[in-house]
Amino acid sequence: MNILIKHEKTILQAWFSGDKSVIERLLHPEFSEVAESGQSHVYSEVLSSMDNVTPSENKVHSQDYELITLQSGAMLLLYKLALLKPTGEYSSFTKRSSIWVELEGQWKMKYHQGTYCDEFDIKR
Repeated sequence: MNILIKHEKTILQAWFSGDKSVIERLLHPEFSEVAESGQSHVYSEVLSSMDNVTPSENKVHSQDYELITLQSGAMLLLYKLALLKPTGEYSSFTKRSSIWVELEGQWKMKYHQGTYCDEFDIKR
């Protein structure tokens, strides 16, 4: 479980910093997602969008990780996420889910969904 949480956090930080190499390394070639906006994106779109990412001053806070085995080599990771603004305020509260699959001995994120939710208590 720890490796998947580490990978998840790495992807989140890469998204906010614009580190495309991390995204290429950890996303499955058949990756798809449903963003908080409800829009769907696939691997090629995500990679293209990384060229336009402006590094953010926001930090990512995640908590309440739960891992569910779907089958051998496939795991569902559930957690909550909020953005920490430089002002110290938390915003953009979401529930997240990612499906990770083992591909040639490496864990790759194949699916991701973020859904806005009510504010939750931040665990430090």
